[in-house]
Amino acid sequence: MNPHPLKQQLGLCCILLLLTSGAAAQTTAVITGKVADRHVPRVSLTYWTDPGISPAITQDTSLIPDSFYFRMPLPVGAAVFFYADAGTGYSFYGLIRSGDSICMKMRADSLALSGNGAQVCRALYNAKREQERIPMPVISDAGKLAAAFRQQLEVAGQVLNHYRDSMDMKTWQVIRAHIYGETAAKLAGTFWKLSPDPDSTLEDRQLLFYKTALAPAWPDIVPSDVTATSIRYLGYLLQKAEVDYFVQHRYECSNRAIYEWLKTHYSGRLRDKLLAHELMLGFAAGNQQEEQENCVRDYLQIVQDDACKQAVAKLYGRSRKGISRGSVAPSFTFTDQQGKQVGLQQFSGKVVLLHFYSGSSPLLHALAEIKNCFDETTVTFVNICCDGNPVKDLPGWLLRMDEQHRDVLTQYNISRYPTLIVVGKNGKIFATRPPDPAVDHGTALANIIYEALSQ
Repeated sequence: MNPHPLKQQLGLCCILLLLTSGAAAQTTAVITGKVADRHVPRVSLTYWTDPGISPAITQDTSLIPDSFYFRMPLPVGAAVFFYADAGTGYSFYGLIRSGDSICMKMRADSLALSGNGAQVCRALYNAKREQERIPMPVISDAGKLAAAFRQQLEVAGQVLNHYRDSMDMKTWQVIRAHIYGETAAKLAGTFWKLSPDPDSTLEDRQLLFYKTALAPAWPDIVPSDVTATSIRYLGYLLQKAEVDYFVQHRYECSNRAIYEWLKTHYSGRLRDKLLAHELMLGFAAGNQQEEQENCVRDYLQIVQDDACKQAVAKLYGRSRKGISRGSVAPSFTFTDQQGKQVGLQQFSGKVVLLHFYSGSSPLLHALAEIKNCFDETTVTFVNICCDGNPVKDLPGWLLRMDEQHRDVLTQYNISRYPTLIVVGKNGKIFATRPPDPAVDHGTALANIIYEALSQ
């Protein structure tokens, strides 16, 4: 017997409603643009659905002939930060909401914005431009640096106030937290730049500096789940926590102490995100293993937010597992000093020596000696600077770690610098901790590379 026609219609309506609601839960944001005054082969776009927690999502596109186009699937009502990069001098960090369509015309000295959602990005861009007009002191003097950052906060506030009535309150709070947070974090960092001479008065001068130069300038941002969507604001709260802890206890704090400070001074999802962000930075920086694991185990017991819990648990599991000989080397793609995309995959068929280093600890002379033993067609050296101070004379590719690629340190379980890893011709890990080449002029490491070539 056929179903009653009315039941058929009701069933069809239910299906249509389900389909409609599913489609409505997801929408698209679009970013288009042109690079106006030079030829650029590619533009990359990176965005974060939940900054500080979610991994970066990156898209690359070729310019045809000088235009680019990106589509970003976003949940309805979502607002995400994005970073558009067309090379040196052609980049922009902005905010886009679901349903927005922003057009960017990029020049080396300016950026023109139009379209639905452009007003928000224009506020961010103009605030940043006004901040960049403030001259920075040539000498790294704490007092002069703090004065410059205070000026940057003031001019940014003036620009943002101009746009206050042109956007909803939530968006206003987020971009304000972003702009203020980035500068306030730098302001907090000046606390540690006070000259230690004369040493006997350093602590007193730090406390006076805090009361007169820092505390009156902290931005008046109310911590909330809304402001927690800005990674710059989270970074500021972490920097401020270190300073506040020192001022209260009169001694520098450990990672565990900062963890406990954040746990007791914040609540709700903001607390969960702050702690997650601190722990994730700890994984990337290679914090002391036992201390890091104790914090993680405590966090997984108290965290309420599922996304935060899953993000930390995933990194914790990966760090315990680590990489081992025979496992596939985690892929990565960086932009080198000439603006070219450099990825591990392009070295397939070669032995690759990965050199993770800080500017103060590169294996300069030892690596140069080893490099002379091998042909560039069979062995590639890839040097990755992890602290923003690259060394120019290292042999091989020169890459620099940035915010978008910090997860590479966790994937390779980098806990100290320098660290060397040998990747075989098949793209698999051949050696995770080869001998220090500075000890024997690279003899043992060269032998390992020869062995990898013979496989």
